Amino acid sequence: MLVCDWGTSSFRLMRVSASGEILAQVATDQGVKQLNPEDMEAYLKAQMVTLGSITAPVVLCGMVGSGIGWYEVPYVTCPASVKSLSAALVRIPQTDLNAWCVPGVKLTSSQGDADVMRGEETQIIGWLTQASERERTNSTLCLPGTHSKWAHVEGAEICEFSTAFTGEMYALLNDHSVLVQGAQVACDNAFDAGLAASTDGAGLIHQLFNARSRSVLGLQSASASASYLSGLLIGSEVAGVAKKLSPGAVVHVICGDYLAEPYLKALTHFGLRGMHYSGSTYSALGLRAIAEARDLM
Repeated sequence: MLVCDWGTSSFRLMRVSASGEILAQVATDQGVKQLNPEDMEAYLKAQMVTLGSITAPVVLCGMVGSGIGWYEVPYVTCPASVKSLSAALVRIPQTDLNAWCVPGVKLTSSQGDADVMRGEETQIIGWLTQASERERTNSTLCLPGTHSKWAHVEGAEICEFSTAFTGEMYALLNDHSVLVQGAQVACDNAFDAGLAASTDGAGLIHQLFNARSRSVLGLQSASASASYLSGLLIGSEVAGVAKKLSPGAVVHVICGDYLAEPYLKALTHFGLRGMHYSGSTYSALGLRAIAEARDLM
């Protein structure tokens, strides 16, 4: 069967085996933000042709099921599990495709806090299929991205989660502020300096301008400003969660390799232990598990 992780800025269609192994895939930068909703069905069909499986069932997750996607699928309420997600799968209407979409997950509190996720819940379900019994009982997961998710799992259910605006804030400040000027190159020393600055207690809003002033005063190359900003933002994100965890606690990090390194470094900086898992692998495993629970395999 085919499974598809279609997010805000990326598209990944995968043909998977009965065990969830990825047999073939197409990955592009055509996320839902790059396409009009009325064009998404045709785009999906074209990629299905590439994999030679236009008639196969396809199960989708991510922002494709949001209000800016192909077809809006209602959220399920946290706590969420493979059982509740599979029960709420929606078959996309008005198409000749056998296409189904996983719902997102919503969380509200009596204090008025609110949060949502779309796509990350499927990766967490995929992780749960491979986790040990102890890990399924009680674990903390981090899913870095445009809007990073931190989730707490208990009894093989997503029982709590929160969102960090880190990725989008980095992009906005990097592209549209005075903090980063000119061509940039990756600089480990600047990232480490930003990471260290995130612990001084001044508060992020008071620290951001350092990315600019350090360059103006010659404390770092102007080409390293983005690296400093990255360290500061990721450090602030991880610091907020580290306060709630015991020293040495394990955090399971699900993402691509390019985000794994800075997050693992930040976790170590704050006295936590990070374990990295491939994002695409766990999307495929999660989609397969949800499809199987709904008898679509």
